[in-house]
Amino acid sequence: MTSLHVLKIGGELLSTDEQIRTIARRIALLPQPLVIVHGGGRQTTELAARLGIETRFHNGRRITDEATLEVLVMTIAGAINKRFVAALLAAGVRAVGISALDGGTIRSMQRTGEISFGLVGDPVHSDASLLLSLLERGFTLVAAPITHDGWGHLLNTNADTIAATIAVMLAVHGHSVELSLCTPSGGVRNSDGQIMLQLDRAGYAALVERGIARDGILPKIDAALSAAECGVDVAIISAETLPHRFGTRIVAQQEVTR
Repeated sequence: MTSLHVLKIGGELLSTDEQIRTIARRIALLPQPLVIVHGGGRQTTELAARLGIETRFHNGRRITDEATLEVLVMTIAGAINKRFVAALLAAGVRAVGISALDGGTIRSMQRTGEISFGLVGDPVHSDASLLLSLLERGFTLVAAPITHDGWGHLLNTNADTIAATIAVMLAVHGHSVELSLCTPSGGVRNSDGQIMLQLDRAGYAALVERGIARDGILPKIDAALSAAECGVDVAIISAETLPHRFGTRIVAQQEVTR
């Protein structure tokens, strides 16, 4: 069984060329090859504002209309992805940039429900062929979270969800997978502001009920728990700790120490 690492890097860590170079040098210290999924929400919001496009969120998730999707593709699948790949190459990593839709890797269905999120997709089908082929050839993959619906339409999909989906996909193919979701907070924090060593679904529900976990951390923990419950080793960490994984370990069921 091969060990693989899936790493999610938020757009807040890729705002400047210096930030990108710094994170690329840290990633170069990790065992290669690996899969990196990156965001770019902050940059997308900034560009949308410059273009006069309104940005709306609901519970930390972006509402995506046609104009916003165009900005997302330009920013995340374009500028950020290619600058990140260039920095990784400079750091000695054999990086290749893709989007989650490439090779039919992840197909999504447009989300429905009481809240209309617009052109937002939730994964419904995955195909690991492209990922496995590139990994076997020693390439580190840098994936932007843009998916497709199978009918030629692009969909915005949460980067944490993409990272968790890829991690589970690789685990299904017999790999031992570590999933690290980087966050500025360095992990999940309790009511005292301390980083929790581990978290399961019951503990998460308690944090939500008390209003401690809210907004952008919600989709991150949702994705982490879904991967942990499929046998993936998951942690929410700070990028500053790389190549170490210090932060909150996400578990399918709370572990009791004696």
